[in-house]
Amino acid sequence: MTEPLKSAIRGAVLRLLDPLVKWLLEAGIGVADFLPLVKIAYVRAAREQGTASGAEPARPNVSRIAVITGLTRVEVAGILESGAADRPHDRGRQRAERVLSAWWNDSNFHDELGNPAVLPLHGGRRSFAALVERYSGARALVAAIRDELLRVRAIRPLPDGRLQALSRTYATVRWNPDGVAAVGEQLNELCTTLTHNLKFPARPLYVRRVRNAQLDPRYMPMLLRDIEEHATVLADSFDDELNDPKATLPGNPQDTGAVSLGVALYVFAGSQNGTQEERLETSVKAPQKKGKRSTRTFPRKKR
Repeated sequence: MTEPLKSAIRGAVLRLLDPLVKWLLEAGIGVADFLPLVKIAYVRAAREQGTASGAEPARPNVSRIAVITGLTRVEVAGILESGAADRPHDRGRQRAERVLSAWWNDSNFHDELGNPAVLPLHGGRRSFAALVERYSGARALVAAIRDELLRVRAIRPLPDGRLQALSRTYATVRWNPDGVAAVGEQLNELCTTLTHNLKFPARPLYVRRVRNAQLDPRYMPMLLRDIEEHATVLADSFDDELNDPKATLPGNPQDTGAVSLGVALYVFAGSQNGTQEERLETSVKAPQKKGKRSTRTFPRKKR
């Protein structure tokens, strides 16, 4: 690898670490806590590299991992034996997402208008329990998934005990264990896509980034509102297609061989004089002109 490329990688890593370290500092995670996590991540990546290449299908080679990571054999062996390099267990978040998405997309759980039906917790094929069993693969998780969806206010209980779907969106990121797990999950997905495109430029995954670096701050509140409205419509359309029951294998993906495909939409903002968080906070609170709400449709430019 050439020195200019190494220098570019170092710069990219520092940019990646900048918001991450600010978040870690706010959470009270210092360097002494962070370095062991870095070692675990290196061992995990090196082990998966050996498994993917077919060189170590049965068990990881401690010596090889030590050589390519720069760790000692004792450190590598300790991490592997402790199980720290294993992937974290599913906290139930993905299963709750699958159940909620199916409620909005599977006509077997819709009312006569095509909307998510109000479902009893148990009883028959049109119940919340049946929905959970079909799309999570585990009927025993009915209570846990119900409680999780209630917690994030994606559903609500009615006086008669039935459940009503309120939102197609599982949850926004919150400062709690599940919200923290969501940050890690989404950063992992984004970095995986971008690094895939670096490694396989001939067959990249779709990435599109649009930005105005000289925006008049007075326009930010209106643009944020309009972008959110259009992105919601687009995301709902993607959700309908991605989770079409005809293209979905119900049950546990490990048993069915199902794969994962998704699309993420996010807004980023910032300025030369403040952080992204500070800039968004002040801009969203900026006063807006009274009058009719914008109905712009972001027309495509002629080329």
